[in-house]
Amino acid sequence: MKSITGTAHALALTILLLGLALPVAANDDTRRLIDKLVERGILTEEDVAELLAEDDADVEHVEPAASDQFADLDYEPVSPIADEMFRARINKFAVESADGQHRFGIRGRLMVDGAYVQDPFRSTDDEREDRGDIARYGTILRRARLGALGIIGGRWEWQMEVDFRDNEVGFANAYMAYLFNNGRLAVGHFKEPFSLESSTSSRRISFLERAAPVDAYRPSREIGIMYETLVPDYYAAFGVFGGDGVARNRDVTEGYSIAGRASFPPIMDEERGMWSHLGISANYRKNAFEYERSRGREREYESVRMRTRLGTRAVDGRLIGENDMEAVRDWTTFALEAGWGQGPFSLQGEYVRQDLDRDSDARGFDNPDVTSMTSEGWYVQASYFLTGEQRNYRPFSGDFGRTHIRRPMSQGGIGAFELVARYALADSTEHHEPDDRQKLEHWTMGMNWYPEEDIILKVNLMYVDAERGEDLVNGGPKTWDSWVLGARFQYEF
Repeated sequence: MKSITGTAHALALTILLLGLALPVAANDDTRRLIDKLVERGILTEEDVAELLAEDDADVEHVEPAASDQFADLDYEPVSPIADEMFRARINKFAVESADGQHRFGIRGRLMVDGAYVQDPFRSTDDEREDRGDIARYGTILRRARLGALGIIGGRWEWQMEVDFRDNEVGFANAYMAYLFNNGRLAVGHFKEPFSLESSTSSRRISFLERAAPVDAYRPSREIGIMYETLVPDYYAAFGVFGGDGVARNRDVTEGYSIAGRASFPPIMDEERGMWSHLGISANYRKNAFEYERSRGREREYESVRMRTRLGTRAVDGRLIGENDMEAVRDWTTFALEAGWGQGPFSLQGEYVRQDLDRDSDARGFDNPDVTSMTSEGWYVQASYFLTGEQRNYRPFSGDFGRTHIRRPMSQGGIGAFELVARYALADSTEHHEPDDRQKLEHWTMGMNWYPEEDIILKVNLMYVDAERGEDLVNGGPKTWDSWVLGARFQYEF
């Protein structure tokens, strides 16, 4: 009998020790077995208590994790991380959940420019006959951007992008958008919808800078709300924007703009490599102002700057908009867009017109003969890929995307070579100050080399023919013409 009892105790002890060693999920079953052994008299309560006390003494004390310690608090640094599978992309780094509902990515771009000016001594950057000195050559970090973007819950798109150029830090894109089935509604800081060339990212334009009339007269990025379509065969956008960037001045009423753009491809033939584009843009802006209280709440409008340069920023010659316009109450800008391409060859052009109205009751109003002003311009450009690629026209957004390289150097090829040519005219000869009336004709020839899809070397040879004023030199306008050589190395990640 003793041997049987001893065997039973040994068996019970083994079961108890195994139960203590098993995971928590198994302890409920083990506990029920131990209770049966106690009930049948094989083990006593004292036996169980003694063994449990010995087991607790052998267990090393472990501090609870911070995420467990503060589990009841909604404290972001220790929020639990879900055990969720994910997918990652290395080039243009992005990581997303396996169901595609959440995504986070990082992107950036760097553009390093240099330029040389043949005749830097008589530029229309200065209205004086014997002056106008600008630099003969220079270099600049044209753009240095770093951004993050992503998706939350499959429907909420967001982006935060910062530009570090010119020893300053400023926002490029900073917004959130809700994705509908056929469009998106965005709120934040981003481009106002306008123009084929303006809508195309600086990473994808064919030249160092956008064409003179687009560069001079297009709207900028502002804080606003915009709806735009996301459908395959056309593009449309409409938005309302503020008018003072992200800065704040407590005395300034910031103004606003109403902007819209629409485009579609009359002909798309993928088999023949053919695309086409027609579009229209319109933008109305009410200028920002502040009250001059000492003058009976007379309005003082913000200075209006419509400016373009040499076709490069590495040398700062201001050939349109060297001086700002004053007492401008509001203005309207229109653009007509067209493009066509087949295989490696493409054409693109736009006409831009801007009508500005001045307030004769505003502070700073002068020259009562000029209460309204019209500026206008147009450009046409051509592109040809020597290596057979073609521009990546995107009907859903009415702009151009990344060029796909047939034989990148990383795969043993020579990359892609593109020849480009452009003529552009910008006419701002209706400035309210006679000496500040400017006009620019701009010719450009260039070559772009794409060793990889995300790396480009651009070289532009430009000829500028500019004039300024009405009677600055011998009863006529001051004129200046010069050759300008510019180059850029850019990459994105």
